[in-house]
Amino acid sequence: MKHLVAILVAFLLLGSPTLAQETEIVTVTKPLICGPKEMILDGVKNFGETPLSAWIDSDTGSPVMLYINSETGTTTVVMLGEIYSCILSQGYGGAFINPAGEKIKGMPIKHLTF
Repeated sequence: MKHLVAILVAFLLLGSPTLAQETEIVTVTKPLICGPKEMILDGVKNFGETPLSAWIDSDTGSPVMLYINSETGTTTVVMLGEIYSCILSQGYGGAFINPAGEKIKGMPIKHLTF
């Protein structure tokens, strides 16, 4: 009986359309919160968040910054434009992955801001 149950479970899993289909990457649309740069950055400051990381977006060439409040764990990812900026993501439960404070090679943040 045990073997029959194991065979039945294996048969059901192998026949599952979820497992049988190939995974494909798709483009999706996500609503963004955008506004004047000063207004977006003031909102980030209201949460007590400070810059943690920055990079240049490979598609747009715009600076992107990750802000975090280390006490509350709130986080915000902002794409900065010359006039308008957009919040790409907001969250909570932010944690430092590099707690040793080791320097990570990359472009200094001061070169990424407008």
